[in-house]
Amino acid sequence: MPAETLRLLLADDEPLALRRMRLALQDIPDVEIVGAASDGAQAISAMKTLKPDVVLLDIKMPLADGFEVAHAVQDAGGPEVIFVSAFDSYALQAFETSAVDYLLKPVEFERLNSALSRARERRAAKDAGRRAEELASVLDALRREAEEREGPRFEKEFWISDRGRFLRVPVIEVERIEAERDYVRLYWDGRTLLHRETMSNLEEKLDPNLMLRVHRSAFVNWKRLKAVRRDHNGRLMAVLDGGDEVPVSRAYAQRVLAEMKARG
Repeated sequence: MPAETLRLLLADDEPLALRRMRLALQDIPDVEIVGAASDGAQAISAMKTLKPDVVLLDIKMPLADGFEVAHAVQDAGGPEVIFVSAFDSYALQAFETSAVDYLLKPVEFERLNSALSRARERRAAKDAGRRAEELASVLDALRREAEEREGPRFEKEFWISDRGRFLRVPVIEVERIEAERDYVRLYWDGRTLLHRETMSNLEEKLDPNLMLRVHRSAFVNWKRLKAVRRDHNGRLMAVLDGGDEVPVSRAYAQRVLAEMKARG
């Protein structure tokens, strides 16, 4: 028997966050976005008129914050609430509103999928004891996630426009990245994809323990780096496990060699 389609309302005052959420939801089956709100007042009104099954709700919004919106849930027909925030400090307060889950920005695809599955299960079986167990497991997962994110928050996936659809490309699976005018070219899964981004912005967004910058115009994935050698002209080359070689510029050579030595 096919799963019932979950009707979703998105509420966030950041257009980029809304766009990213829409893209992520495209890869999750049996969900339908019925509306979007950019402030708390819009969210409350949309809940009452659209009666969604689930509300994906930012906390810091103008006119009414996420908690005010959540308290209006009962009057709006009781949709399940999944909070989305850049801050983990509101988690306990969020669960006082009986929220299904609490996701940290930038939201990872697997966590979003898991949260929606939990919302679907809760709608099917609203049981107080089960909710207590769910809350304990969610808080435990949130603590682990917060501990992992104590340092800088790096991108874990790219969303690439490709022939009228969007591809989710995990950063860990990208072999290398090279600059190409106003774009970058990702080498992934035996193909190349263009992405509108600058190398300097990527350097801030990518984990240096995963993607190593070897040139003003190139990153390589540490897991795909097999060796570093000099060619017949004395240039330093990064050798990838598939056989491709990427030049290492003088500006980055010392850093690359030091990292190679540190990693044995």
